[in-house]
Amino acid sequence: MLPWGNHAVPQDNLSAGQEPGCELPSGFKLLQGQYQIERPLISGGFGITYLARDSLERRVVIKECFPAGLCRRDGTDVKPEAMGQAKAYRTILRAFLREAQWLAKSQHPGIAQVHQVFKENQTAYIAMECIDGLDLLTVREEQPERLTGAVLKQILDQALDVLGCIHKLGILHRDISPDNFLLDKQGKLTLIDFGAACGSRGKDSSGASAVMAVKDGYSAHELYQPELPHRPVCDLYALGATFYYLITGEAPPHSQLRLQAVMAGDPDPCKPLLGRAWDVDPALLATVDVALSVLPAERFQSAQDWAEALAECAETEDAASPEPVQACSQAAEPDGGLVAAIADLVARTNGSLTPGQPRAARTVQAPPASCLEPQAQPLVNIFGEPVTDLEAWLQEEDAIARRRKNAPAAEHPPAAADGSTEQQQSFAGRLRKILGRRPGSLAPVRN
Repeated sequence: MLPWGNHAVPQDNLSAGQEPGCELPSGFKLLQGQYQIERPLISGGFGITYLARDSLERRVVIKECFPAGLCRRDGTDVKPEAMGQAKAYRTILRAFLREAQWLAKSQHPGIAQVHQVFKENQTAYIAMECIDGLDLLTVREEQPERLTGAVLKQILDQALDVLGCIHKLGILHRDISPDNFLLDKQGKLTLIDFGAACGSRGKDSSGASAVMAVKDGYSAHELYQPELPHRPVCDLYALGATFYYLITGEAPPHSQLRLQAVMAGDPDPCKPLLGRAWDVDPALLATVDVALSVLPAERFQSAQDWAEALAECAETEDAASPEPVQACSQAAEPDGGLVAAIADLVARTNGSLTPGQPRAARTVQAPPASCLEPQAQPLVNIFGEPVTDLEAWLQEEDAIARRRKNAPAAEHPPAAADGSTEQQQSFAGRLRKILGRRPGSLAPVRN
């Protein structure tokens, strides 16, 4: 299969304001004949992606900057739809060229490589590597049997590796979601679409970039607030949401609604993955729950932290007795104590999670006005008082979370059976406790 599916773009995949037939025709040549368009692959809110061939007859993918609703095709040239939209179009064009810079800077086997960036037809193009795979959204919808527990673990390891790479380079992707990962037949994962990327060491204040950075169900609440810093934990939240979808078939709900519930002291309706009857490694489920914490300070702070938590559990498992590992749902059967234990873990390290809702759109679109509706509702704290400074409130909550983690020994809870306090235990240790497992083994305790 080819990137983003193997179908021509149907008219109902065109974004609002984008007219049928605005794509370049098959056979059209770019850059003095160096590239020849074969057909469009997907038409989204900020551009059109084509399958093409280069002068050596190699297949490539070409992205054309064509923001729907802001521009039109005048012959072969791309021009603003109206004079008043010229500035907005130039802003989008600059963001498009920044995407090329981020891609070119990110040299990693899990990132599609850029061949060439050029301007033509009053717009810009990125020619890049053609990945022979399907996006994870399509895999989950059309081939769910591929997503076994072992494959999910392999995909997560690759995703953390590539995110760790771009974060070390100072790049935030800001659009992590199932449709922006491609999986080939050999199980190799590739991260695509850096159109919403920004630098983590400098604030990107462009309005276009802020709009491009949000995707309901997958974006952390910080991305909806221009005044809040965008950090690697935003990408890790979105990766957690991606795996929530791959496991459950539903994306978590709007993070703004989850934030409102937490600030008001209401229970977060999201059920943690851990403790339910998924045929997936409990350690993977537990780490996804942590990554999906509403409060940034309670998530993994880096891809390396997440990977180390998984590795720690794997090492413990390798050292365990040959007794087979049981599903976490089986360990919970006796008296439902697992449910209470999970609630305790969520209160201590996970903050909050929410049940999902199906993702509506397959194309990359500028979010509709409805996605901002939660902001219209006043945010209140646990006492019902309006929160006028969201960043200050979040900083205070982050500080409380850090104080809990770094509390003096006198404030620590009683030591566990192995001599360690609950806050000193490793992630694997806490996971064993929740699942009722013996120290040194992830196998369940048998009475």
